[in-house]
Amino acid sequence: MRKTKRFAAVIAALALAATLTAPAMMLNTFAADDSSITITGTYETSHTFEIYQVMTGTKNADGTFTNLKWGADVTAYDGAAVSAGDDVTSAQATAIAGIADAGTLPSMLTLKSTGRAYADQSGTSDVAFENLAEGYYIVKDVTNLGQKDDANSAWIVQVAGTETIAIKNAKPTVDKLIRDEPDDAEAGHSGGWGESADHSINEQFQFKLIATIPADEHLKEYTSYDITFNDSMSNGVTFENIVSVTVNGTPIDNSKYETDAPSEETPGLSWTLTIPHLNTIAGAAWGEQQVIVEVIYNAHLNKNAFVDEASREGGTTADTNNNQVFLNYSNNPDGTGQGGNTPGRTPTDTVWAFTYEMDNTKYKINNSDGNELQGAEFALLDGSGVEISLIYDDTLAAYRPVATGEDAERMVSAANGQFNIKGLDAGSYKLRETAAPANYNKIANDIEVTIGATHKEQAGGNTVNLTLTGVGTGVDNKPVDTMNSTLPTTGGIGTTLFVFGGGATAAVVGVYLLSKKRARDAE
Repeated sequence: MRKTKRFAAVIAALALAATLTAPAMMLNTFAADDSSITITGTYETSHTFEIYQVMTGTKNADGTFTNLKWGADVTAYDGAAVSAGDDVTSAQATAIAGIADAGTLPSMLTLKSTGRAYADQSGTSDVAFENLAEGYYIVKDVTNLGQKDDANSAWIVQVAGTETIAIKNAKPTVDKLIRDEPDDAEAGHSGGWGESADHSINEQFQFKLIATIPADEHLKEYTSYDITFNDSMSNGVTFENIVSVTVNGTPIDNSKYETDAPSEETPGLSWTLTIPHLNTIAGAAWGEQQVIVEVIYNAHLNKNAFVDEASREGGTTADTNNNQVFLNYSNNPDGTGQGGNTPGRTPTDTVWAFTYEMDNTKYKINNSDGNELQGAEFALLDGSGVEISLIYDDTLAAYRPVATGEDAERMVSAANGQFNIKGLDAGSYKLRETAAPANYNKIANDIEVTIGATHKEQAGGNTVNLTLTGVGTGVDNKPVDTMNSTLPTTGGIGTTLFVFGGGATAAVVGVYLLSKKRARDAE
């Protein structure tokens, strides 16, 4: 961690004092003294530091130093061996003081492979290096972090005296969002983005991955700062393609990131996207202001999606279509900045996708058991009156929205009268009977159905609640067809009766008239 402003005057004093160095004499370089360095900061895990003594000297009341000597932990300068107690020249003092500007160990200075005065800092407790001889020290964070959500501090340069340094172990965060229709989206989010959403099977929607790297000058100590999104989805979700990758709102092309995402649609995929040298891509913003990296990609629910039929509380990744991400990030500013083979890892963030079922049973005369009617044809329309393309899926034993390349078909009630539909979004629908079985009349009006749903991730991000209305047990759709009229129809037996009756009447009238005529003639 750099202390440039605080060290500016001291750097000049070191260079001047080196020319005034008294005759060489051996010093007890870690002899007891009243100088100390205290490191403060908050860590979720225990951190270990090493301290290296670079130079010793006598600190004057005005802050300058005299009698500058090499410290106990320097083995060479610019390739030439040095020993503790040897004089430090003006040029050497000026060059070494540049550590305050670089924040990393300069190439001309060679230290022992292991520092001295180990100290352990756990949690929020401070670590102090006390009883130090006056001089110039370097402190290094040597904590082995593994894949913890943590980061090492950079080299810490410190001029002797009683000093307190606040350490910032800058680390990023990651968030994953799913996009819903604005009217259905979770409250508190904009643009339809949220922690949960609902969609139809085979309806395209988007996920967004967001990495936020805080503003912290400590990050400038990294030669290379890399991040990797590790994304995974349940078997009910199919990855389609990456839409965009941006850094602080500016798109970057695929030459600046690496990904193993496939070019074809893949269900239940786990994939990564790495941005190496993010510090270079961010440019002047790096360390000075917050850097936000966003990845947006297309996906859809497939026929393996978990279908919710009723409300649920505390839904988990085992019973809900879920999608997760965690971030690996550089956490060691020493060397390449990549932390060896153990980069930091953020906690996993989860989002949730829902889809619903509409159960329908066709009846004749009335909706009593035993009156189920087979062979009635139906269409499903959305709220704007457009027919939704469906196909029967044997695996689901129900109709579902078609996938690309599939031929749509009309729903037909089965022997048990059922024509259930799985994989529907929340919203308003209409069931329209398009053809009735022989000897039955189709229902005159469309059946209006509304699937109402509210969903929200719960505190802690491990569970989600769903409140579902309009579908489910007790409110299934039960359309009823009436039988055709039993009145005689043209061309049937009724016609014969009418013709026969008319002929008989005419004959009677004819006989009557003929008899009457003969009677008049006889008179």
